[in-house]
Amino acid sequence: MSAPCQNGRMPRWRHPLPWLSLLLFSLNVSIAWRMFHVEYLANMGTTEGVFVAYARYARDHWPDLGWCRFWYAGLPFGNVYPPGLHLTAAAVSHFADISAAMAFHVVVAVLYCLGPVTLFWMAVRLTHLVCWSFYAGLLYSLVSPSAFLVPEIRRDLGSLLWAQRLHTPVSYGDSPHVSSLTLIPLAILALDLARERRKPIYIVGAALALASVPLTNWPGAIVLAFAVVAYGLSFSRRDWLVIGAAAFLGYAFAVPWIPPSAVIVTQANTQGFLPVNRFAPHHLVYAAILALSTWVLLRVTARLPVYLRFFLLFTFYMAAVTLGWYWLGLTLIAQPNRFHLAMEMGITLSLTFGLRRFITRWKTLRQVFVVAFAALCVFQFVNYRAYAYRLIHGIDITQTSEYKTARWFDQHMRESRAMVPGSTTFWLNAFTDTPQLTGCCLQSLVNQIEPIANYGITTDLTAEDRAFDASMLWFKALGVRAVAVSGPHSTEVYKPFYHPYKFDGRLPELWRDGDDVIFGVPWRYYSIAHALAPGDLVQRTPIHGVDTAPLIPYVAAINRPDAPDLQVRWLNNETIQITGDLKPRQIVSVQENAHPGWHATVNGTPRRVFADKLGLLAVVPDCSGACTIELHYDGGTEMTVAKWINRAAILGSLVWIILGMRTRRVPSP
Repeated sequence: MSAPCQNGRMPRWRHPLPWLSLLLFSLNVSIAWRMFHVEYLANMGTTEGVFVAYARYARDHWPDLGWCRFWYAGLPFGNVYPPGLHLTAAAVSHFADISAAMAFHVVVAVLYCLGPVTLFWMAVRLTHLVCWSFYAGLLYSLVSPSAFLVPEIRRDLGSLLWAQRLHTPVSYGDSPHVSSLTLIPLAILALDLARERRKPIYIVGAALALASVPLTNWPGAIVLAFAVVAYGLSFSRRDWLVIGAAAFLGYAFAVPWIPPSAVIVTQANTQGFLPVNRFAPHHLVYAAILALSTWVLLRVTARLPVYLRFFLLFTFYMAAVTLGWYWLGLTLIAQPNRFHLAMEMGITLSLTFGLRRFITRWKTLRQVFVVAFAALCVFQFVNYRAYAYRLIHGIDITQTSEYKTARWFDQHMRESRAMVPGSTTFWLNAFTDTPQLTGCCLQSLVNQIEPIANYGITTDLTAEDRAFDASMLWFKALGVRAVAVSGPHSTEVYKPFYHPYKFDGRLPELWRDGDDVIFGVPWRYYSIAHALAPGDLVQRTPIHGVDTAPLIPYVAAINRPDAPDLQVRWLNNETIQITGDLKPRQIVSVQENAHPGWHATVNGTPRRVFADKLGLLAVVPDCSGACTIELHYDGGTEMTVAKWINRAAILGSLVWIILGMRTRRVPSP
């Protein structure tokens, strides 16, 4: 072993940790170099456009982020997506004066290149073996074990020897997940410091590190939970008090951005994506088998070093989820196919430090191992660089269907709700504040009526000769002023309309570019607020996209010639002002999603707000003549409590740290 990897004392400037960290980071930078320079990737079909849109939205509207009114007729910002990555990209975009897309790719590239570095730091902390930890970082940088184990992943990747960790964010846009995997080793490292030193500053630091993961990505939060459980089971039971305290405090830091309601809704909606995702009694059997296997593994590995027990247990959990799905068809948790990258992290650590135990016993293998590993690293470095060069390509965004459609809406209908197709839903709000009927992401929706309507409008399944009329009813019921359609020759990726020409000649054509068309939806007076008799509200929730009968009386009341014209103005992203002449006992229907956080006042006096059968806002103004209704969103009781918990956690942590520092300074008698 070379001198820089020895663990003896040496001058700080010669310590191997910073130099090896810089080497790992530089190696990954040289592989993913193009990610630092690309503004828009040549893959418009991923959800990356959504993340760019969130970053732009946060940059342009900070700190006015309580209600996100641009997706799915509005939803709480905490339900949109864990905000950590987007807020970071927004800050970089603002301070570096670059576009949100460029800032997003810079942040993602930095976190990608730091992934092996944080793994190296965690391994050094747990094992105190600098060289072998560096080998683990190299292996994590240059080999994707999941391609060797799963034929489906290998076919999707294209080769055993290509970079799955790079393929995932570039080809699928799952950058938040890959970024969260960079933060998980930091969280375990901070947790280990807190467990050992048991000082307030270390426990608070561990809490912050733990909170950063769910604030970045939901699957990453699940991986972190498995990692923390594996870590805790590998150490003494008394350490669970510190682990629990750090986890509880971490959630207190994060709760305004991921409140309990968002966690519950996300979990329920994710299970609803596919029948196999739903929790069922047989999952209790899986959990029992997993618990029994954990007990057996801990007994078998009782004499191994604690760090190796942790690596093996974490690998077992991630392999059970991933390989259980790919090999056996078992769904231990929802979307098990997304956890192969976490499995790669565990396999890398277990393989590296498992090999060390054999190689240190068989000294003749050391030189063979060093030569073989060096050859592997050189070969894979060249291979990964070539793969990254082929994979990462920029695009002239101004020539895309998504950009052209977004620019038209930004110039002509910035304040009116639109329906746009497929990949344009991802990218529309990267370039405009125009609200849209759909958006991203389904797992966090508080109201499922918009996806139901979208599916009915695009597919027309069982609608037969009523397809056009059913679409018009949905447009009017949900406040859509224009619809963009992508024909078969459009560059829009998904082309979701089964019958893209059903609006031709029946709706006014506002704009056309090749096979991309924007049609106007005729309105007597466009508004998302309508004065109605109480009986005109939708009386039954539609059960599918062509179940439009409940919408007919509501839309007829909106179209009534004598209906008052109500003007709607957004004072900010949390406040709607509605003005107009009302008659006694009229209800005002507002085509914005209802939520307990909405409150209404008329001339400063509180008024009742409730959700109609479409899940939209309805206000009882109790006003006649010229009226001004003001709707304000404050998040409701849950968000008020969450903010107080967050403030108490921050203040309490500061006091706790200060008191801990003063206690250490008091000399013992």
